[in-house]
Amino acid sequence: MGLKDKLRRLERASKEELISIPQPDGTVRRFSRSAYRAAFLNTIDRLGAGEDAPPPHPLLEAAANSSDLTWRNSFFAGVDYEGSTEVEDLSD
Repeated sequence: MGLKDKLRRLERASKEELISIPQPDGTVRRFSRSAYRAAFLNTIDRLGAGEDAPPPHPLLEAAANSSDLTWRNSFFAGVDYEGSTEVEDLSD
């Protein structure tokens, strides 16, 4: 990536508010507000889809691996996609 590309990227990033998710290695993963919406929709698509579930959005992976407890305990990180089991029907 050249210097001009980096400057354009910074310019675009400064125009929109970014979501920052700290990682255990000290880095920070940054996402746009539109990525937040896409991650939410991806989470909804993955719920109950089993093996047909789409791959997780990068924001979901960043939240699950975050060093910040707020992100690790969030809706985005708290859904168990791989080892989910059948939920007992408690309706009458």
